Amino acid sequence: MQVAGRMQVAFAVDPDQGLTERDELDLVRLGAELGYRAAWTPSGADAAAFDRCLRWHAASGLAVGISAVPASGQPAAFYAEHARRAWEGTGRRFTLAVGSGRMEHAADGMRRYLADLRALLPPELPLYVAALGPLMLRVSAELADGVALNWCTAAQIAWSRERVAAAARAEGRPVPALVEYIRTAVDPDPEAARATLGAAVRRYALAPPAYRRHFERMGFADELRRVGEHGADWDPAFLSAVGAWGAPGSVRGQVQRLAGGLDLPIVRVLVPRRGDAASARAVLEECAPRPPDTHDGPAGLSSQG
Repeated sequence: MQVAGRMQVAFAVDPDQGLTERDELDLVRLGAELGYRAAWTPSGADAAAFDRCLRWHAASGLAVGISAVPASGQPAAFYAEHARRAWEGTGRRFTLAVGSGRMEHAADGMRRYLADLRALLPPELPLYVAALGPLMLRVSAELADGVALNWCTAAQIAWSRERVAAAARAEGRPVPALVEYIRTAVDPDPEAARATLGAAVRRYALAPPAYRRHFERMGFADELRRVGEHGADWDPAFLSAVGAWGAPGSVRGQVQRLAGGLDLPIVRVLVPRRGDAASARAVLEECAPRPPDTHDGPAGLSSQG
């Protein structure tokens, strides 16, 4: 999706990065200045992410989104109440993504959960579903307005789009939008940036079974064994296949490559040191749709590479 030749790009700030509330507000204001379309946040099974979205919108005017609240953590009525509050408080510029969390028989359970949730939400509020494998991709295609991918290679994004499009067409529905977090670390010390992305991927690839299957599905079983069983460092090529990292000036191309198959890439800020606002700012500037200190200049992050 492009506007005037420029790909639309969002960004995400994770409270786990240890930034202060003031730093977060400074970042969303910067994001608005740099031309980002929206600010997104991950969420736990509580109302904190909805409150962040309201603060961020009030500070920047940006559209906001959550990806993803865990369905296993709260009844549909809880998220619907807070989503309606965010929808109204942002002037209808809010998107909610829901993941199965630790739900058993997730595909079947999510069909019921999404039906309950949709009935409680404003009809126009965009409802996305976090999906990795073929079953949840089908659920998303049949019931959601968008699909929130995670930790995908460019090839996996294309594979996911094919399945979502086929399932949506079979149901006579519009093809849902595809969005994804692209975890991104930018630091003058490229090894610090590499280690930061490596720590982030370790929490997923070597722990939750659904994510391990996801990485194995993409052909990384040997890499997982090499790191998990032998204590090796991640291969830099593996990290660049699923995220972006490096010194300023070296990361934009990595993000472009992963962003090309998405309707909305979401640059998720990673910092090497907790609370490092300067590093967070460097991520936004590196991947900006509109480069710093320009308004009508080069297109910035474009789909043309």
